[in-house]
Amino acid sequence: MEGQAVTTNPWLIMAINMTVVFVVLILLGVLMQIVHMIDPTKKKKAPEASTTVAAPAAAPVATPSASAQNEDEVVAAIVGAIVAMGYSSEQIASIRPTATSAKWRLEGRLSGRG
Repeated sequence: MEGQAVTTNPWLIMAINMTVVFVVLILLGVLMQIVHMIDPTKKKKAPEASTTVAAPAAAPVATPSASAQNEDEVVAAIVGAIVAMGYSSEQIASIRPTATSAKWRLEGRLSGRG
């Protein structure tokens, strides 16, 4: 048997290899379950506090001039950019804020713009 293969049967070799792979996968699954049970980074459940939350005092009315001025500047910049692209100001129907898509944010971060 010196230097000779024990077996050349491909079905036996396949069965041994698949057995090893699945045993390792099962052991990794068990290890993951154990780590999940003893996870030290898991947030602890806070004990329920019986203290009552005081009602907040009346909030002062914010001055709309600062935000309105910023909003007007943003609208002016957007209209200027659209007109610079070759559109006339009569072609602009409306400008309104929308929720930014998570895909666009991710693309901006990945390209180094955000």
